[in-house]
Amino acid sequence: MKIATLLTAPLAALVLSTTVSISDALAKVNKDTVTLGAHVGNWNGKPLGTLPIVADSTTLLADIKKGTKAAKATRETLTTTEALNVAASTMELATNVNTTLTNIIAAKRKFDKLALSPVILLNLKLQQQATAEMSEQIIAKVPTGLQAVAEILVKPIEEGFVKAIDVYDLF
Repeated sequence: MKIATLLTAPLAALVLSTTVSISDALAKVNKDTVTLGAHVGNWNGKPLGTLPIVADSTTLLADIKKGTKAAKATRETLTTTEALNVAASTMELATNVNTTLTNIIAAKRKFDKLALSPVILLNLKLQQQATAEMSEQIIAKVPTGLQAVAEILVKPIEEGFVKAIDVYDLF
């Protein structure tokens, strides 16, 4: 009996650690998103104020990509309970992403004055693509019966990016 426990404990830890990785990745992306949104929302329009925004944006993109890797590394389908926890994190993230995107839209004139709007547009497109890839990988780990719900939960994020990109896209 002890041998069976010794053999299965590492496997159980591996499954739990990959699940935590997805949750941790979503929590990190959510934290990064809130930080970026706060810096953009509080930005006074001066050039030096863009430094934390650039740093935040870069960190966010890197953490989204890490989230994609965490989801890819997850070998097992999430349990229903795990999927519901991920769903709750996704709903919180969707709210924060759209708040941040609203702040970015509101700051467009400030970015225009510094001729930075093309850079913001590029960042938005990169983050949109990375977010779509992370969402796809996470949704693939959700139980089949809940995947349609998972797709609905990420829809507001997708729509928020489309709206922000439309504002910044000059063509």
